[in-house]
Amino acid sequence: MYGQALARFSPKTDSAGRVHSIMKLEQKSVDYYTSTFALKGLKPEAQERMHLERCQAYLMLNKFDKAIDDCTAAIAINPKSTKAYITRASIYDGINKSELAIEDCKKAILYSNTAEMKAGLYNLMAHSYLKLHQYSKAIIADSTAIILNPNLANAYINRAEAYGRSGKCQLAIGDLSIAMAGYQEKPLILSNLLSYRGDMKRGLKQYKEAINDYSLSLKLNPDNGITYWNRAAAYRQNGDYQLAYEGYSKAITYYKNDRMQLAKLYDDRALMEVGLQQFPQTLADDSLALALDTAFAEAYYNIANARAQNGEYARSNAGFKKAMYYYSKNSFAMTAIYGSMGHNEYFLGNYQTAVDYSTKAIELRTVNWSPYFERGRAYLKLKNNDLAINDFKEVLARDTSKQSNDYAFSLFYTGNPDKAINVMQTSFLRTTDSFILMGDYYNMACLYSLMNKPEEANTFLKKCIAEGYNKKYAFTDTDFDNIRNTADFKQIMGIK
Repeated sequence: MYGQALARFSPKTDSAGRVHSIMKLEQKSVDYYTSTFALKGLKPEAQERMHLERCQAYLMLNKFDKAIDDCTAAIAINPKSTKAYITRASIYDGINKSELAIEDCKKAILYSNTAEMKAGLYNLMAHSYLKLHQYSKAIIADSTAIILNPNLANAYINRAEAYGRSGKCQLAIGDLSIAMAGYQEKPLILSNLLSYRGDMKRGLKQYKEAINDYSLSLKLNPDNGITYWNRAAAYRQNGDYQLAYEGYSKAITYYKNDRMQLAKLYDDRALMEVGLQQFPQTLADDSLALALDTAFAEAYYNIANARAQNGEYARSNAGFKKAMYYYSKNSFAMTAIYGSMGHNEYFLGNYQTAVDYSTKAIELRTVNWSPYFERGRAYLKLKNNDLAINDFKEVLARDTSKQSNDYAFSLFYTGNPDKAINVMQTSFLRTTDSFILMGDYYNMACLYSLMNKPEEANTFLKKCIAEGYNKKYAFTDTDFDNIRNTADFKQIMGIK
């Protein structure tokens, strides 16, 4: 009889449900197995196998709770069912019940009889640890997997992610490089590995090497928005603003249906437009970012900063006031905002207001020394020389790097002009970033003008303007009062 044949667990009977699964008739498979369980005479090993087969059908139907129930039933029949523990662990990992997945992996390891199977289980356990942000445990589990099976590429990949999240980028790079050897014939996977290795190199500030990995990744898979985005970020960090701008523009095409990500991309591109001194485009892109995400704090800050660099000081401060709403509980951000507003008021000639905003920044007691510098300059304009000198001395004490522009100018204001020039000259050697270098040229021009050295001042002013520095800002800078009437200044600024 049919029931008796089933009791002997015949290949014919067992394969029938499997065929239904292969034909994607999962519900029929479930119904088949369910009706079969009603038959009398099923042996325990047959019941275990049938539960695991029905579990697979439930998985195809995305009925994970029922699939787990079948694994649990199989374990009740056979407490040493390695397959049941492995299957249930995989389901738990997939539905983010990581603690339960780890416990099942540990049990499955006890009943596994091959090194390869144990290696796979340690790798699965590591993946669950990774989801729990327990990176050291993930690293230990994957290291065990690699000892058991040195050819298990997934363990290297998973361990690389754990290393990366732990800030151990160089170790992550090593694991990714090993893993790549196993995927030379799988371009999409290899592309993702190259992209992730690029992320790790970027974390080590190896920007050119990161760009190379991203470019190799895109050759294998040209349709990868996040890699275009990350390569653009590497170009940006390497000071290649035009290439970064192009990269962000390309990435934007992949995120048209994701408002939040699209807003971030427009803001990123706007920052590149600042670097390129393209302020109308900057304001347009940050406005698009805010239209997409009206609570995008960074865009409010960045659009205010762009207006300041474009010489729109009053509108800049209006923008910073909007940004305050989103940064009110962030003392570091509020220090920068108040300091920037003090800077704007200084350029507007409102020196007491500049003092007031700078003082608000200082009262937040962060490590930022810039508000002391801004307040010191405003005190000088108000003829409060003693208070000004005290603030400049505070800058010299706080800037332990002794490299900032504020430090150089504070040296000048406290009677050390030669040392100030040396600091600025050294700054030229520290960067190849065109935007930073352009700013350094501008500051050197200001410094020489304050020293009443018009020839040197105009030489550096001409350099920065030739590089694209915004003339609107220079027009309003009182640092140039000593050279404003020189023929060279007028020629550089286009004054007839």
